[in-house]
Amino acid sequence: MGKMSEFIQNRKIRILLCVELVLLFIGVAGLFGKHGIVVGTEETDRLLGEGVSLPAGVYTARLYYDTEEDQVSAFGVALDVEPYRTLQCNFAPLYAGIQVGECQFYLLDGVEHLRVEVLDNGAESLQVNGAEIIAGTGRSRVFLFWVILGSLLLNGVLMLAMENRRQRIPAEKKLVIFGIPGLALLSSLPVLVDYNMIGADLVFHLMRIEALAEHILRGELAVRIESMWLAGHGYANSVFYGDTFLLIPALYRLLGFSPDVAYRLFVVTVNLATAYIAYLSFSKCFRSRAVGMFGCVLYTLMPYRIYNIYNRAAVGEYTAMIFLPLLAWGFYRIYTEDSGQKGYLWNWLIPAAGFTGIIQSHALTCEMAGVFVVFLCLFLWKKTFSPRTLQVLTLTVVMTAAINAWFLVPFLDLMMADQYYFGHNANVMIQNRGVLPAHLFYTLQAGGASSRFAETGMVDTEPIGIGMALLVCVVLWIGLCLRHSKETLTEEQRREKKAANILLFLGCVVLFMSTCYFPWDALSAWNRLFATLNGSLQFPTRLTGIAGTCMVMPACVMAGWALRENWKTLTGKWVLLLIGAVAVIFTTYQVNDLLLTRGDFIKLYSGQGVGHSAVLGAEYLPEGASLEHMTYHASVLSEGVEMTSYRKKGLTAQAHVKADSGYIDFPMLYYKGYEARDKATGEKLPVGKGDNVDVRVEFPQGFEGEIQVRYAGMWYWHVAEAVSGITVVGLCGAAIYGRMQKRGIMRVQK
Repeated sequence: MGKMSEFIQNRKIRILLCVELVLLFIGVAGLFGKHGIVVGTEETDRLLGEGVSLPAGVYTARLYYDTEEDQVSAFGVALDVEPYRTLQCNFAPLYAGIQVGECQFYLLDGVEHLRVEVLDNGAESLQVNGAEIIAGTGRSRVFLFWVILGSLLLNGVLMLAMENRRQRIPAEKKLVIFGIPGLALLSSLPVLVDYNMIGADLVFHLMRIEALAEHILRGELAVRIESMWLAGHGYANSVFYGDTFLLIPALYRLLGFSPDVAYRLFVVTVNLATAYIAYLSFSKCFRSRAVGMFGCVLYTLMPYRIYNIYNRAAVGEYTAMIFLPLLAWGFYRIYTEDSGQKGYLWNWLIPAAGFTGIIQSHALTCEMAGVFVVFLCLFLWKKTFSPRTLQVLTLTVVMTAAINAWFLVPFLDLMMADQYYFGHNANVMIQNRGVLPAHLFYTLQAGGASSRFAETGMVDTEPIGIGMALLVCVVLWIGLCLRHSKETLTEEQRREKKAANILLFLGCVVLFMSTCYFPWDALSAWNRLFATLNGSLQFPTRLTGIAGTCMVMPACVMAGWALRENWKTLTGKWVLLLIGAVAVIFTTYQVNDLLLTRGDFIKLYSGQGVGHSAVLGAEYLPEGASLEHMTYHASVLSEGVEMTSYRKKGLTAQAHVKADSGYIDFPMLYYKGYEARDKATGEKLPVGKGDNVDVRVEFPQGFEGEIQVRYAGMWYWHVAEAVSGITVVGLCGAAIYGRMQKRGIMRVQK
């Protein structure tokens, strides 16, 4: 409170705070500005003709239409003469069967003669019935976001400057305070533009974000099957692919940012989180801020991580990489600390947190990390099977499962309930997708665009590797090990050396597994289980992230030793600074090359412009379903069934049905968990797969009544949710109790 009081008493600071309050007031006042329909359907002719005048803001154009031809037409807004960068709009496709299209657009300044434009592309059946423009408060919300964020950052820097003037902040602490955001900024350079580079998975993840934001807007906070996908049929993306951390860009969308900007902000957020978690993990491992920052530089700027973000747009994988350092920290503590010491059993917390973050980001990374941890435990079998270590490892597994039960139970349940297209990966041979030996020593990482190494070799290769800085560290560590005999080391150094060498060895093994010389194809041919596991891996290069995390650990041990002793004529500190400079320079080259050479990019201002079927390989589509069938079509009735009313919202349909017997196939993709009930009696009706895997509801003879069909999941999924909730609340309660008890002990001691 004393520091805050001193901060507020400064005259210049008070003036600054007043300015910030005025800006906040302007932003809040904007939330009560004009919103809703600003140009109605009665002005449709004007909207389609001479156009209307609108001030700056965030708007949605809505078109009422009829057409029999799917995706032939599109609509948006346009200007005859567009002022520079004033209008931001993507045309949205029009689909047969829904009669209402929406297209979000942004005006950065006031305009005149803005009109709704329809591109029919030869769609003879297209008939426009009306158009309107709706204003939102997104511009004010975005303004408020930047005011609050800017104020917090500016005030924090000023408080830090005042604290440094009063009592000089140690250099190591300054390095952390400015180094972490600096690293995040450097690795975010390719998104500090007004577009996004096209990565292999980008559109799929943009669709995930858009679907999640749409469900939050509807108040549906625990959606398992997202209805926006596949023309309202729904897709089990959220069941099979954890989207917890996509809540961040989804919230950016709800604030008013375009899909394009929301994604770029998410990348910056991930880079900042990666740098902070890496620093925290490595500094705690080796009890040194300087060593923590050294490990943070190597990990955050690893070429493979940058490649994942920009070349592949592998959102799940690069988000999961935030948490790999937590596994390194957690298992380092488990295997290097004395198992008899007080508090040792609580070491399960760190790896459980790491696995939780990975599970909620990318199940495949969890699979890879889990297999690696099993190998590590077996490699260190003597300590693994000591009673207290085994107890900690068991707690790690049990508590991770309990925390994530709400996600794991539906995931495993649906995976075993049906056959999906991802099962086709089991027969895919992946050895030719491995890297060449030259990739392991490929140091000047360019942007690159080719991953077909079996065909094109290293020509225009994608930047897959651990990087020059980490390679230098490995060489220096080997030199240190050769220089120091066992007798010259302290007990702590011997323990660190053993741990570092084990991780270096395992890291080299994993790197070899990422090459085209590891016998992936022979293993697949030998055993069906291996074929399934190898097929799910898809690309051996994915192992590079695990290998890099392993190799950062001996680099950190080397850094700790370097800071404690001089290396002949050079001090260890200068060597580490040189290696850090190598990492920064080479990463600067990589991100600049990405900006200069990757020509495919996207500017997405309207969520509707991403479509509804960006499902990549349709991995979560049930066998027998066809993407061509996924259109906005009507329900299909069998003979003897009559439907007199019908309403569908999301994945809930209501209809009045009269049937002698028979069925109705509703336009929803069947997954385990659908139910149908007679609304009057509550009686359940049989639900199963229909043609093209639509949801089929069967009716008994002589049935008449109002029915409701919806996706409800399974009752034991809710039990799993309760288990996760109780576990998290219990852990939070234990943490609060422990902190209060610690404070009480400290007061007694005083």
